[in-house]
Amino acid sequence: MSEPATDVAWDGHVANVGELSRALNELKPTGPGGDPLAVATVLNLVVVAEPERAAEAERVIEALADHQPSRAIIVARDPDGDGIDAHVEARAQLMGSTRTPSRVELVHLRLHGAAGGGAASAVRALLRADLPVFVWWPDLPDPKDPVFVDLAQRADRLIVEAGHGDGSLGIRRLVQVISDRGPAVTDLAWAALTPWRQLLNQLTTREHLEHMREGATATIRHGAAEPTLGTLLLGGWLLDSIGPATTVMFAAASRGGDPSICEIRLADPSGRVVEIDRVTGRAAAAVVTHAPDATTHDRMMPMPEPTRTQLLAGELELQRRDHPFERAVRAAVRLVGA
Repeated sequence: MSEPATDVAWDGHVANVGELSRALNELKPTGPGGDPLAVATVLNLVVVAEPERAAEAERVIEALADHQPSRAIIVARDPDGDGIDAHVEARAQLMGSTRTPSRVELVHLRLHGAAGGGAASAVRALLRADLPVFVWWPDLPDPKDPVFVDLAQRADRLIVEAGHGDGSLGIRRLVQVISDRGPAVTDLAWAALTPWRQLLNQLTTREHLEHMREGATATIRHGAAEPTLGTLLLGGWLLDSIGPATTVMFAAASRGGDPSICEIRLADPSGRVVEIDRVTGRAAAAVVTHAPDATTHDRMMPMPEPTRTQLLAGELELQRRDHPFERAVRAAVRLVGA
């Protein structure tokens, strides 16, 4: 019987990142039978999070399965103390349809005091040079934070979560970080809108779209006191997709503390109205269509609710720019008056 795969780890407090590179290179996990593991050639994933969010980010990464990065670097900045606390591990991960064990690596850094300002330098020294770099910033992006700016400039894809601020502030920050010369940018709140956008596309015929472009009214109901980032992004997408004659309105609706989008109502000048109501507790939506001749058609349609891990996994499959997202952000600026 062959030996099981082994995982190896190292913990310590160091003064500089050079010691971490040596520690990582010295880790030698083995596969079944004791053979050295081939490195999984997938991607670098860099996460910079507040200390209280770093552990949650690690749990999400651990659940990525086949999307597991070859090297994941989680950075938490702590204003107290000095130096770098590090946890470094290399382990066997079953990859692809063949379930072949490959070497994947996790580096967890806690940068204390002045070391926090060198977070970008520390990350650069640990990246695998031959793999694309994805930066996940699970917070409101801050264009005034030099660490954010440095990492964003070196990323192939930047994944943020601007919804951690209020929706209007999130839109304004996203406008600041989207640049033709910068990385491909997206937000997990946009990824979470995919079921809504797919369902709306499915329900919209060419004829209906032409009627809506004459002056549609879109009402988006949400469970928060004010529109969340996701609500504003959906409004921006509708404004961009249908046209400038569209009126987008937001309305609060109590849904047991759930702040997300709960209902969309689209009406066009022909008298056609489509209502989509997300069913609480089910991955489904009730769809009611009112035709101009006053006939009504209703049905239940699937509406998946992806987990945060699934949302991140989907974004790690892409490197190209998301032009519909970028247009939706710019259109949403008009909705918040930024």
